Amino acid sequence: MIAELHIADYETAVMVLHLQRRAYTIEAQIIGSTALPPLRDTIASLQRCGERFFGYFQGERLVGAIACERNGKTLHLCRLMVDPDYFRQGIASALLDFVIKQEPSINEIVVTTGSGNVPALRFYERHGFRAIERIETPEGMELMKLVKTNGKR
Repeated sequence: MIAELHIADYETAVMVLHLQRRAYTIEAQIIGSTALPPLRDTIASLQRCGERFFGYFQGERLVGAIACERNGKTLHLCRLMVDPDYFRQGIASALLDFVIKQEPSINEIVVTTGSGNVPALRFYERHGFRAIERIETPEGMELMKLVKTNGKR
């Protein structure tokens, strides 16, 4: 089941932060850098980030989440995370599809991921995203910006 998460709620923020740390630790291992901003989040920083969160539950357990921000006709995917114990079960795809359906009037969807995160890049490419820009962070991390035009699959 997918439901909107109210990140201002303390217990919800705790659940999301726990999931986020488990998921982004795997990405950090894949790209060889612990400088990922999601690994530095706190409950307070999550609660004030301004993003809209949706969670994927199996029973009472939060096993996946996605967060986004809308800017005009563009939807920015800020984070997409799945508990490592639940990888390869279609959870990320279900969350992505769900969020896109929530915003039928957008023109494009934008996401950024580590350029060395091959599983994430393949995932987004399978869902119709195309790489448009390489970005280097001040910490020396290389990111890939991808975009998808809404309605194209």
